[in-house]
Amino acid sequence: MDHKHPPIWAVRFLRWFCRETYLSEIEGDLFELYHIRAKKSERKANFFFVWNVVRSFRLINLKKNSMLNSTGMFRNYFKIGIRSLIKDRKFSFINLAGLSLGLAIFLAIVLLVQHELNFDTFHSKADRIYQVIQVFQNSDGDDPEIWTSSKLSEALRNDLSMVESAVSLNGAASTWVEANGKRFFEEDGIMSGPQFFEIFDFELVEGAPEEVMKNKRSVVITESLAKKYFGFEDPIGQEMEFRSYGRFTITGILKDIPANSYIQFNYILTQDLDVYFSQVSPGFRTFFLSWSGDPTATYVLLDDPASKENFESQISSLLKTYLGEDKEINRHYLLGLPDLHFNSHGIDGNINRYIKGDYKKVQILIGIAIIILAMACLNYINISTARYIKRTREVGVRKAMGAYNSQVTWQFLIESFLMVLVSFSVGIVLVYFLLPLFNKLTGIHLIFDFNALITVLPYFFATILLVTILAGFYPAFHLSRFPAVSVLKNLTVSVKGNGFLRRALVTVQYMFVITILASLIIVNQQYSFMSNKSLGFITDELVILEIDDGNVRNNYELFKSELLKHPDIKGVTGFTRMISGYRSGTSVSVNQLETPDEIVPMRFYGMDENGLSLLEFQLLYGQNFSGIHSLDSTSVFLNETAAEKYGGENIVGKFIEIEELGDDKLRAKVIGIVKDFHHQSLHAEIGPVVIGYYLNPLVSLDDIVIQLSGFNTLQTLEAIEQIHARYDTREMLTWEFMDDMVQRAYEDEQVFRNIFVGASILSFCIALLGMIGLTSYSITSKTKEIGIRKILGASFYSILNMETKELAKYLGVSTIIAIPISWWFTYTWLMNFEFRIGISPLTFIAVIAFILLATILVVFLVGRKVAASPPVEAIRYE
Repeated sequence: MDHKHPPIWAVRFLRWFCRETYLSEIEGDLFELYHIRAKKSERKANFFFVWNVVRSFRLINLKKNSMLNSTGMFRNYFKIGIRSLIKDRKFSFINLAGLSLGLAIFLAIVLLVQHELNFDTFHSKADRIYQVIQVFQNSDGDDPEIWTSSKLSEALRNDLSMVESAVSLNGAASTWVEANGKRFFEEDGIMSGPQFFEIFDFELVEGAPEEVMKNKRSVVITESLAKKYFGFEDPIGQEMEFRSYGRFTITGILKDIPANSYIQFNYILTQDLDVYFSQVSPGFRTFFLSWSGDPTATYVLLDDPASKENFESQISSLLKTYLGEDKEINRHYLLGLPDLHFNSHGIDGNINRYIKGDYKKVQILIGIAIIILAMACLNYINISTARYIKRTREVGVRKAMGAYNSQVTWQFLIESFLMVLVSFSVGIVLVYFLLPLFNKLTGIHLIFDFNALITVLPYFFATILLVTILAGFYPAFHLSRFPAVSVLKNLTVSVKGNGFLRRALVTVQYMFVITILASLIIVNQQYSFMSNKSLGFITDELVILEIDDGNVRNNYELFKSELLKHPDIKGVTGFTRMISGYRSGTSVSVNQLETPDEIVPMRFYGMDENGLSLLEFQLLYGQNFSGIHSLDSTSVFLNETAAEKYGGENIVGKFIEIEELGDDKLRAKVIGIVKDFHHQSLHAEIGPVVIGYYLNPLVSLDDIVIQLSGFNTLQTLEAIEQIHARYDTREMLTWEFMDDMVQRAYEDEQVFRNIFVGASILSFCIALLGMIGLTSYSITSKTKEIGIRKILGASFYSILNMETKELAKYLGVSTIIAIPISWWFTYTWLMNFEFRIGISPLTFIAVIAFILLATILVVFLVGRKVAASPPVEAIRYE
């Protein structure tokens, strides 16, 4: 006897879709063929049976009542869905508002994450483009930098076979630019060789990539810069005068550089530096053009990504060929262009101002986006589930009239899809109009145009499908299974599990809100701590002048005396490098002459005799500079950390030797110890520091610090510029307030903080909408109960207290879950800072009290109408 049988699921599928008229004939033929084939091979018989079932899935064979061939039924579902949403306008609006807001935030963060994760992917050869990194050695160990010899790119092109092309880039000095009768001060330019467009795919609007940089004095400008100088005129062929570099002819126009480009600029000059060299120190030409100099960044295009290791193994030999066998060669390695955004932390140097990416923050942003979307979905599920319970009679009538479970399921899913689709449409409009504000918060220029929409469409469709299923799954698959007889007999059905589901969803939402708000407070406390923490020196009312000219440097004392004549200038001092978290001092090696083998890596800063008093450094031991150059040039201070390396205060009066990168040395006497101050950002611990005189053989004067009175600030700055112009006739004065310079060390954190604050506030608004909707439904559904309670003597506040207690229980459970989660998240984040706040229990108490207060307020505002209405009206409800 033959016991072989075709796959059961295939048989069931055939019987599900095939109309009764054709089923027996088709099934009989398929079974007959199956048994014939099974005699030879059961596996082949199974395969062909399934294949024939699939082939039978044709429109003519489908059941008439099947959803799959009934477009009229789908149209009917859409109509009913729209009517249902309109009928229950209040709850539909709450659902729409919460879901739209959540989706808008989700989409905005998706755009930001897309921007961060797709840096430089618009270059077609991005996987073969690398930046050459040179690893210098200093007192702290390895010091990787982007700076290399200007000769390197040509040697790589000529001598290494795996290099298709290579180019040197360097930032153009900030300078005055004149063109078409207009004059502006430009800061974001670069200089490059003609190979630039062989490697990179920055889009040219006018000009051919292979031609625009062939001429010796060509400039390619962006569309924004062209509009700024020439309006609607054609700038091609016109000249621009760059004060530091001379006259250049415009040969090309670029589309504005994408925000997700590691290389940022407004114009590219060909590397003709003759005019520039004539205006700076004669030694700079030799430094710039020699193999021993390192003024440029070098990019290479390899023939294959796999050639990277081969390149790194050969470059040392190449450098020895040009530098000489006796010269010490620094290690050079390659870092891929797409990796520069996230993986160049710790590598010094940048072509133009640029904030590097952080994977951890991107992951946190993704988490925030998911939580906000989840909260919006929880709102929707909670309110929708509660509303759908009222429609049990509708389900019963439909099923009594012959509706299948699948048809009722599709009805609820389509209604959910409609709400999600409308919410998405509103969310997209919100993103479009709110994106300028989002860009202002992040400092990143995101664009939400058609191309951006196309890019994120997969996320859109996936999210629409996910939210539809999440929000419509419970009512669609649970309510559709109500027995019609039970529904019609009892007129209402107690939905098993509905109460538990609602309680769980409310608890989860409370948990999200507690976590986000507690984290927000701790993040803000940390930033406030960083902003207000004493750095060991003052920062208010200080203006930092950057010295760009040797004449200012050589005549510093005269320049200083003229500044001090101004009534609103309280003091002036000079620094070799201003102390801040944004700029670091010179790396040096220090040893005490008594123990020359004990070398300590330190940071070196130089200042004049007014530095201690002007910045209010605390001198713990010793004395200040004397003001006599010959004595002060060999005198230094140590900070507490450095002094501890030599036994503390006993080092005062002794001699140390300071060496910079194995070249210049300074034998100096320690004349004092300064209390530790934050010469780096609060991310790092305070390291050893040596402070010398501004006239020293190691580092020259770079910054002048001016303390203002705080009155007539604009007029005082104008006076400073006029005095500066008498000493530097070529360049515009570059200045910055000290507190702004310090805050620049935390630019990345500020962006993260702004996003986190905005997302937290909006997530609380979403939760509030959910509480309003759920409380409103809960109180409305208890209208008769409230009326009976009032007749029995219940007071207005006791009725509201009843509803508040229920929500307070959910809040209590949420608190137990949320506190450990938020504590772990914030503790992990705070570990990024060497100096940080402690996490106080008061933070969580304040958050829980605030949420409880908001809950009571919502219950009061929503429930007062029902609770205050006459009992008779309440009993007559429905």
